[in-house]
Amino acid sequence: MKKGRRYSREEIEVIAKSAIGMTFRELKDKELVTVSEKSLKKGGLGQLVEIALYGIQTNSDSEPDFMPAGVELKVTPYKKNKNGTLSAKERLVLNIIDYNTEFANEFRSSHFWFKNNKIQLMWYLNENNKDKLDYVITHEKFLELALSEDIKQIENDWNTIINKIKDGKAHEISEADTMYLGACTKGANKESKREQPFSNIKAMQRAFCFKTSYMTSLVRKYIGNYEDVEKILKDTNSSFDDFVNNVINKYKGKTQSVLMEELSINSNAKNIFSMIISKMFNVKSKLRDTDEFIKAKIIPKTIRVEDNGRIIESMSFPYFKFNDIANIDFEDSDLKEELETTKYMFFIFKHIDCEYVFKGIKLWNMPELIIESKVKDMYEKTQKVIRDGNIVNHIDERGRRITNFPGMSDNGVCHVRPHGRDSYDTIPLPVIDKVTGANEFTKQCFWINNSYLKKIIKDIVD
Repeated sequence: MKKGRRYSREEIEVIAKSAIGMTFRELKDKELVTVSEKSLKKGGLGQLVEIALYGIQTNSDSEPDFMPAGVELKVTPYKKNKNGTLSAKERLVLNIIDYNTEFANEFRSSHFWFKNNKIQLMWYLNENNKDKLDYVITHEKFLELALSEDIKQIENDWNTIINKIKDGKAHEISEADTMYLGACTKGANKESKREQPFSNIKAMQRAFCFKTSYMTSLVRKYIGNYEDVEKILKDTNSSFDDFVNNVINKYKGKTQSVLMEELSINSNAKNIFSMIISKMFNVKSKLRDTDEFIKAKIIPKTIRVEDNGRIIESMSFPYFKFNDIANIDFEDSDLKEELETTKYMFFIFKHIDCEYVFKGIKLWNMPELIIESKVKDMYEKTQKVIRDGNIVNHIDERGRRITNFPGMSDNGVCHVRPHGRDSYDTIPLPVIDKVTGANEFTKQCFWINNSYLKKIIKDIVD
């Protein structure tokens, strides 16, 4: 007879291991469990495991799934990428953040800690073109946060989120504010808003979560091959922030030629600044491919500032497919996901007296208010242009197709322009362009304006 919530920690682990190699269908049929199709679409695979393996009935209890063991059960997917690597399929959503009570707690007396400090993880492989019930449970891992090498950063992340609540800025919280532990939106729709204690502005309902990037690191550590991933924190007790600041302070103010000499770099390669940055941190791989940067989804970017203070290049994202933009609303778009979950570490070099000088770094993420206003507006204008077949405005005297996509002057933050090799690098359109009759068009992508980047790094350059 199943014990439901009364299992011990040891029993929980043993039972989790017993399911490895089984499909959800086998689990369902073996235990004669009934789970509706509607439930499966809403993450019912976890519910199926709760009922079939442990006999836990569906509940929304604020306590961990197993009491008094104090263990939370989480069933989560991963995927195999085209290059053979493994990645988490999604973030791991934990508990809803109660803005009105959680701020009064310390980290280890918080509801987050009470609910999630011990987690029994069960992974299944998400495979395209397979029925959900035929997914296979492949691995399990018992996570005890108090023993994790990442606990300091997780606590720092929790404090970052709580401090925004205390500052009356719960409505400005973004998942990209933090490194490993995030605060993702959680609600039926964008109108799922809650009161906050230190502001009259209602905030989106959010839940604590382990970010997709952090879950990917766990997938590769416990399922895939993580042995060849470099760490920047080697033989040190320093926090990530302290270590990065020490490195930056060591090299800040030095010219490109001095840096190359000190770091033993002899190259004229186009990616010379990327080489300098990697050498600063004493890593052989790209900085973005190191353990800490992968887990936190921090993307290093080099910004070169000219003598007159101008940044020549805007910052591009990968090209988008016109069909995707036409059919996917902003709330579910890759662009919104990218900006809400990514931090950028800008390495800033300024041209002074005929040579670039390293001025320092800026760790930045797009503010939630900008995402929900300027970026959303640009996306929706782009979507309308594509859906209406209204891409080309006119063809100028030089034969260039002038488009109706949002330009650099539209909102001061972001715009759309080509990202193909040339005008012949095209992809299909969902609606034929009215002016030209074209059924395909030059690849385009979203860009962050160079003028907006200039404002972001102003305090570093001045």
